[in-house]
Amino acid sequence: MRTPEAEIAIDAALVKGLLADQHADLATRPLGERIEGWDNATFRLGDDLAVRLPRREVGARIAVTELDWLPEIADSWAFPTPVPVRLGVPGRGYPWRWSVVPWLEGATAFDEPLTNAGARDLGAALAQVHRPAPADAPVNPYRSGSLADVAEAFDARLRSLVAAGDLDAEDADALRAVFEDGAATPEPEPTWSHLDVHGANVLTRHGRLAGILDWGDAAAADPTTDLGQACTLVGSVHCEAMLDAYATVDGPMRVGLGSPGRLRVEARAAAYAVTLASIDDEPYRSAGLRAAREVVERSRP
Repeated sequence: MRTPEAEIAIDAALVKGLLADQHADLATRPLGERIEGWDNATFRLGDDLAVRLPRREVGARIAVTELDWLPEIADSWAFPTPVPVRLGVPGRGYPWRWSVVPWLEGATAFDEPLTNAGARDLGAALAQVHRPAPADAPVNPYRSGSLADVAEAFDARLRSLVAAGDLDAEDADALRAVFEDGAATPEPEPTWSHLDVHGANVLTRHGRLAGILDWGDAAAADPTTDLGQACTLVGSVHCEAMLDAYATVDGPMRVGLGSPGRLRVEARAAAYAVTLASIDDEPYRSAGLRAAREVVERSRP
């Protein structure tokens, strides 16, 4: 896997034109750096805002959470997140809805990792996110599935990593065992979940949490999906602190050592580590391989 090609041309002229047509009071602000994501392109707008536009049809389809639900569900969160402040509609040949969001200052966790205190910040933040989702909440077609739903893709990616020499057969067997142990536990009730907690979507400042970005994948899902992803991000050195803070803020499930919840967290961590390791682009690949080996180490007596 690698970052997909954009399906439509997006440049500064298009962004300025859309702003002029739909949010004229913002059109005179200077456009700054462009950040190219998997599904969206983001342009800094002045000092404190950014324009966010889907760059693929699939990104436009899943943006419903970010555009329509996030202003409601993030209302009580105590951590920074770029809730849209303006919405845009198709125009000037651009076919999808778009938004203006706050610009959050900070470095990505890939570049400046969370400290132990920052990992605790992240655990507390995820406990705030993991609240019951209503019956009409969106379901992510790729990330809301159960462990059983992702088992085939997990195994295929694992076999590819072994064939490429990135993992040895013994580590692959250990990862399968971790995954199967988690999959044998009861499926929890779905909650709101971010579903893409990696180092490019988590901002830090001096090692503390400065914001969680990119809510396009967010949907109703198994909350241990986020927790497993967060463990791959903070690593074994900080995973326990993150999960302890999650429990302290009255998270929706128990994730103590040996609990069914913890088995599911480790299974989700194994699955996400293998997913990241299967991406050709850096730093995702290296982060995934590091996390996969850490899952194996944690599984040993």
